[in-house]
Amino acid sequence: MTSSPFYIDNTDEQLYQGNLLVSVHEMPEPHNLEFIERMLFGPEAIKCLITRHHSSRRIQLEEQPLDQLQTMWEKTFKHHLTFEVAFSLDDFPNGYCWTTRVWEGHDCWYLVFTEHH
Repeated sequence: MTSSPFYIDNTDEQLYQGNLLVSVHEMPEPHNLEFIERMLFGPEAIKCLITRHHSSRRIQLEEQPLDQLQTMWEKTFKHHLTFEVAFSLDDFPNGYCWTTRVWEGHDCWYLVFTEHH
């Protein structure tokens, strides 16, 4: 049985899983590379989510298994991550990059990656 999909409601800026509100507390930026790596490889419970579809009302997310993201970290994410509000895709290998958002849940953290290309 699959779980309900995650999404961010753009109206109230809250994180949901199906109809269940899982977080109203987005961690304010700025984040940095060391912080994201500590989250990914540290002892805290986290769920990793990747943005797949955008609309004016919602950002649909797909859960990414933590071990799979850790395996892909060096090649796919680490060198393509930006923490700048204004950035140019020309500054990144292969013309794409990722931004992150962090949400505090009841029993875990939610780390959201958004790809820009």
